[in-house]
Order: sequence, then C-alpha cells, then structure tokens
Amino acid sequence: MSLLLALTLAAAAEPVFHCSFGAKQLTVTQQGDALVYSYGTKAKAEMRIVADAASRRVFYNRRLYPRAEDQTLRFVSGDYSYIVYAHWSAPSMGMTEEGSTPESYYGGLHVWRGETELSSRRCISGGDMREWPIFKTLPQDDENLTPEQ
Repeated sequence: MSLLLALTLAAAAEPVFHCSFGAKQLTVTQQGDALVYSYGTKAKAEMRIVADAASRRVFYNRRLYPRAEDQTLRFVSGDYSYIVYAHWSAPSMGMTEEGSTPESYYGGLHVWRGETELSSRRCISGGDMREWPIFKTLPQDDENLTPEQ
C-alpha cells in the first residue's frame, strides 16, 4: 500500500468509540462501510479487526431502559469475541429516596473465548458511544453480552 493511500485511509477514519485502560487503549473507527477495532498502545496495535455487515464478524446491540441505555459492538475473530460496550443513564431529579443522581456513562471491553469470559476491563477515560448510522446496517447481536451493571 502506498504511503498516500495509507494516509488517506487514516484521515478518512471516523472515531466511533475510544477509551483508555492506562497504557493500553481501544479504538473503534468507521472506514467506509466497515468498522475497525484496534487495541494496543498508542505506538502499536496489538489486535486489529476490520469487519462489515457482510462479513458477519461485527454485531450490534442496543438495549433501552427507563432513562438509560446499553450499547455493544461485538467483534468476532475465530472463537474469540471482543465486546465493546457503553452504558449511559440520565440524571434523576430527586426521584429516589437517595435524592438526585448525576448523569453517568462508562464503557469498556469484555473478551470471551466461546462461552468463557477471559477478561473484563472498564475504561479509565473515554468509553462514550452514540448511535451511528452504520450500526443500523449491522446484524443484531442476539447473544446480547451486555455486561452486568
């Protein structure tokens, strides 16, 4: 690949999700009709998965609750699933006995091999995800591996 083409593709990538786990970071970008999962340090990606709807290697799930939502993108590589998640909840205005609570969001990554969870990490910073138009083109994630609250 030429340097010009590589720079053009990098510039065309739209950030969908980003979070930091300290020295490691997770980024999901949109490049055309594909989503690119990248995990590693700022200097080097240790894991990279490029997937589109046709590949059946990326799935989307969105769950709505009263005043909250969960979203997941599940990237598949062989027996492994890399579940990028984001949770958001609206602030309450004194509607509970404890009083009002602020708006909150958090995100992270779950790694599964088959039916076994290998790793679960919550973002130290970042972790917010809004619903992107490309999500509507992705297969629905029937497994819905939304993490426990």
